Amino acid sequence: MESRHCLYCHEAFTPNKYSPRQKVCSKPECQKKRQLDSMRGWRQKNPNYFRYDESKGLVWLETQRKRSRQWREKNPDKVRQYRQAHSSQYRQYMREYMRQYRQSKKKLNAEPNPPSA
Repeated sequence: MESRHCLYCHEAFTPNKYSPRQKVCSKPECQKKRQLDSMRGWRQKNPNYFRYDESKGLVWLETQRKRSRQWREKNPDKVRQYRQAHSSQYRQYMREYMRQYRQSKKKLNAEPNPPSA
């Protein structure tokens, strides 16, 4: 089998005989990049996959919220550890979340109220 160059590290490698279309070498760093790129591409093709589906109804949504709340109450250390380990990303996420929240509040307050009859 012929030698190829890895898409990520650009080093020569011999593809696995069971995967003749292989384009990435077997180094863990290159495989990790391949997996991340693959997931990113999938999410771009399926942007609404993880969004709330209104057709499931409010009962389903409330069940999911309750289940999440119970998990967080049982595992407070996991949430705390995650936030500490990813503090800069979490801080950035919260900044953006609060910015959007404030904008939505401003829009609600700016809309004129319909006259009461």
